[in-house]
Amino acid sequence: MENCQFPREITLCLSGGAGRGAYHLGIVSILQENGVKIKAVSGTSAGALIGASLACGKSAAYIFEVIQSKEFRSVFKISLGNGYLFKLDHNAAVVDKLIDKESFETLEIPLHVTACDVEKEQAIYYDSGKILKEAVLASCSIAPLFAPVYVNKTLVVDGGLVDNFPVERLQQYNYPIIGINLFPKYKKVPKTILGWIKKNIHTAWQSKYVSKKELCYMYLCNEKLLDIKVFSFRDIGKAYAMGREEMQKIIKESNKV
Repeated sequence: MENCQFPREITLCLSGGAGRGAYHLGIVSILQENGVKIKAVSGTSAGALIGASLACGKSAAYIFEVIQSKEFRSVFKISLGNGYLFKLDHNAAVVDKLIDKESFETLEIPLHVTACDVEKEQAIYYDSGKILKEAVLASCSIAPLFAPVYVNKTLVVDGGLVDNFPVERLQQYNYPIIGINLFPKYKKVPKTILGWIKKNIHTAWQSKYVSKKELCYMYLCNEKLLDIKVFSFRDIGKAYAMGREEMQKIIKESNKV
């Protein structure tokens, strides 16, 4: 970021990262409190869910309150014996608390949702049509943990498999892009098979971030996120506080200039 006053209008790129998504909300809460206007959002998985709720006009503080609730956990239904562990309940009332609009066209700001076309094994981007909720929940369906979802007769799963940081979708708006990545470099040398699998996934993702980071006015990826478990609600308060603290410092420093 250049050494100048913080921009008053921005666009947001929000990566996937499940429970770490509370870090997104911490950052956005400070932006909103300081009157920074979000002109468009592009997101994957947890970033798509948060982005959709923001585009519906919800505040980051409200979204955080909802995802902390016991009611939000009811979205995840156990579904053993079908090739996956869970399925997302599209009809859960709490989903409507976050996404209360039917189509992309009725959103308050433009939204771009990333998912993965299972058959074609490639990214698919949604930004129009009366498929808002379906597209967002498809983007959150992390295979093989969650059942894939049909959107317009296409079977899709979590967009993080193919594009976990869809920043390119925001170039058309010509506003400064704030990119938030929930997966810092995994620096530890693994000692287990599972550890090496995790390390390999991180390495593959990091190679893609190099060119994507250059498109951002500001790129945020706190190393302390490695201490936040992805598939757990236990640390979401910690992730939220981390995001707030980091953005507060950035705005405070920029306003000194």
